[in-house]
Amino acid sequence: MDETYDVIVVGGGAGGVAAALRAAQLGGKVAVVEEKHLGGLCMNRGCVPFGHMMLASHFLGDFALAKEMGIVCAEVSKDLAVLLSRQHELIAFMQQGVKTMLNKRRVNLVMGKGKLSGVGRVEVKGKTLEGKSIILASGGRWMKPQFEGSDLPNVVNSDYLLTAKTLPKRCLVYGGGPWSLEIAQFLNRYGSQVWLASPEENLLVGESKTIRSRLTKALQSQGIMVLSGAEVLSLKKNGAGVVALTTVKGQEEILEVDLIITLRRGAALKGLGLETLEMNETAEFLSVNERMETGVKGLYAIGDLTSLENRQYSHLASCGGFVAAENSMGFSRSLDERTLTRIVFTKPQVACVGLTGKEAKERNYEVVIGSAPLSMNAFGMMAAQTEGIVEIVAEKRYGQILGIHMIGDGACEMAGQSVLAVQQEMTLDEMAQTTFPHPTLSESIAEAARDALGIPIYLP
Repeated sequence: MDETYDVIVVGGGAGGVAAALRAAQLGGKVAVVEEKHLGGLCMNRGCVPFGHMMLASHFLGDFALAKEMGIVCAEVSKDLAVLLSRQHELIAFMQQGVKTMLNKRRVNLVMGKGKLSGVGRVEVKGKTLEGKSIILASGGRWMKPQFEGSDLPNVVNSDYLLTAKTLPKRCLVYGGGPWSLEIAQFLNRYGSQVWLASPEENLLVGESKTIRSRLTKALQSQGIMVLSGAEVLSLKKNGAGVVALTTVKGQEEILEVDLIITLRRGAALKGLGLETLEMNETAEFLSVNERMETGVKGLYAIGDLTSLENRQYSHLASCGGFVAAENSMGFSRSLDERTLTRIVFTKPQVACVGLTGKEAKERNYEVVIGSAPLSMNAFGMMAAQTEGIVEIVAEKRYGQILGIHMIGDGACEMAGQSVLAVQQEMTLDEMAQTTFPHPTLSESIAEAARDALGIPIYLP
């Protein structure tokens, strides 16, 4: 017998779980269809494990500052097995937490691969589920690199690091996005010689020049060899390692490494049964509107399934899940993409919300920009935040804040304040008069606003 639900969520990752819990909270009869592990990429193979690994690497990065403060460790040992063991325990605990929440809300968990079989119908292991609304949240997939030799066992994605017994002595990390930067720094801190090669002309392409250049300088000062405008042409086996023929800004360069980590991802559209609804499974991603609607009545889509790689963040998936769930239960909600935070958990951290100055000008705003280096901030001086800065982009006439961009320790935690500023359409004057606690790095947000107004207090 077919089972009928108010909402069926296909995919139990960050977005899918959020959607299921919200729909159930609103009184819906809900099912989640998950093929492998609850928590999706973020919890099992992404944000959580690599956030944990970055936290460990940050401890190593703090030793230089500790020495300046008179704290000296004669010898530091790094045990990868202990780190990964704690990581596996943490993820298992979180997975159990998700199961508990779904059970508490009486969400039915159906294990297996879900596939659309028509309007309002999902097939799982030969069984058909019927739903008034369906929310697709199947996430993304790894994409095979296109260069010659990409089939060699030395070419891996980030999953390799989650079960590694040892780390490579020499590694080429290919990509210029957040994960690439984080993995490059982790490997560097754990003793690997690292080349970070970006096919784009800059790391974090699309972010402001101030943020990009400061982060690049910081990574280079830590010993990471940053190659911008780089392309891998071919690989050849060389003993246990490989020889990589690359071009860097048009010049050929040969690198000998043990491992190449590539991180390109795309939307996981294949095998979803989209053809049963006359939708294209070969598209780059599934297009949706601000309500997370696909154009097929009762069918929503969220998360990595609906965006290019540079917008695949679990917090965007979760917010999209809330919006889709509420709309599926009769509400009228929209996702405000202005408040998407682009983050990098390197040391220093990067957090960017809203428009850059260049983007604002392209949208015909008359722009004013203010900035406050964290090296001029009292706590920033204590914590040696030499690369840190807060940059505010605003519309000149009324002072509405359009974007806030930060680099420095704690930037990702301060991003929430930036989200509220953009979401609530705060002005520079309002931000300049906001009382931030002292001494904290967050004070520089107000100082950047004052700088944009031409009235900085603590800047020379």
